[in-house]
Amino acid sequence: MIDKLLMAAMAASTAVSAASQFAAGKQQKSAYDYNAQIDERNSQAKVIQAEVFKRNANLQIQKFQKDFRRLNDATSQAFRANGFVATGGTPLLVALENAQNADEEIAIRQYNASVGEQQIEESAVNDRLSANLNRMYGQAAQKSAVIGAGKTLMSGASSMYSMGR
Repeated sequence: MIDKLLMAAMAASTAVSAASQFAAGKQQKSAYDYNAQIDERNSQAKVIQAEVFKRNANLQIQKFQKDFRRLNDATSQAFRANGFVATGGTPLLVALENAQNADEEIAIRQYNASVGEQQIEESAVNDRLSANLNRMYGQAAQKSAVIGAGKTLMSGASSMYSMGR
């Protein structure tokens, strides 16, 4: 009678232990899946951020071009008001230097915009990779729990068999 009670207690203990291992693995997988969802959301937000960054930079370049045209027009008007012709001499040199400076400034702004956009997009890629890694961790935790639960069941069955002999 005591042997049967002992075996029943061992079977119950084994079942509870296996069930708790399985449940823990399931909870770990859920936590990793949740983290993966957060990473995916962050990645999507950064893709939008990169698009906004690029649009903003393009608007700033357009504003600079408009401001440059105003400056160039004002400079030309000042030269004309003083009787200088912009087809040669100092007025032409000033206009050419201003145009070259404007082109350089636009190229720098375009480069900086491209680098900034690329950095944000790279961060989005890293978030997607992190999401994938979290999903892999979750799957591994769940598999490990299933294996651990199986091992516990087998160990308990082996112990009960040995007791029954």
